[in-house]
Amino acid sequence: MLIQKFHPALRPGQQLVLAHSGVPLFSRQGHWDSGSALHCVAMALALLGKLTDPVALSRSDTGPEAAFWDRAWSYYLHGLTLSEFESFVWELNLGVRPVALPDGRGSILHFSERELQWGRPAIVGWRRRRVRDVHAALVVGIEGRQHKRTFEPHALLLLDPAAAEPRLAACNARLLFDRKRPTYVTETEAYPVTLDTAVSIRVIAKPPPAVISGGCA
Repeated sequence: MLIQKFHPALRPGQQLVLAHSGVPLFSRQGHWDSGSALHCVAMALALLGKLTDPVALSRSDTGPEAAFWDRAWSYYLHGLTLSEFESFVWELNLGVRPVALPDGRGSILHFSERELQWGRPAIVGWRRRRVRDVHAALVVGIEGRQHKRTFEPHALLLLDPAAAEPRLAACNARLLFDRKRPTYVTETEAYPVTLDTAVSIRVIAKPPPAVISGGCA
């Protein structure tokens, strides 16, 4: 049986929206910019409830959207390295932290599946042959087959900011792992890719309140 599991904060329809607010989620990358990772971070933060409107960041004068845009615009044309990406997320001070897949320790597929099970959005990066820059997309779901009690994943379901806006769906691309090389697939194209990295964004747990000892006055 083929199964698709999506992040619970999504609500597909004529337009993909946040389930808790009905605000549009999909943030589209332009033809000139190299900001795919920035668009993905904005959508991930919206899924975690840290941004209210990820699509209208540049039009916000106050709040976390304005703070995000103030930090993002300087990276908009040339993109982010992994270290810049991690620093960018930390410096937003929105109560989240980036967690990268350790080199050589597990696969991007299983790392993303585990993070999604905990409600943590993950961002994957890959390179296409003869293309210089790494491209990023947001993992919003996992696809696989259910064999009795065992779920065997074989694809990541993605929101790619450079692909078409999803209609009546929760994703607009897939990253298949059931072939010799990982394959990126949309409605109009499919090609092999070289995976670069995966980073999840986790909410920082608040410490428990301090226990005050002493008797009653």
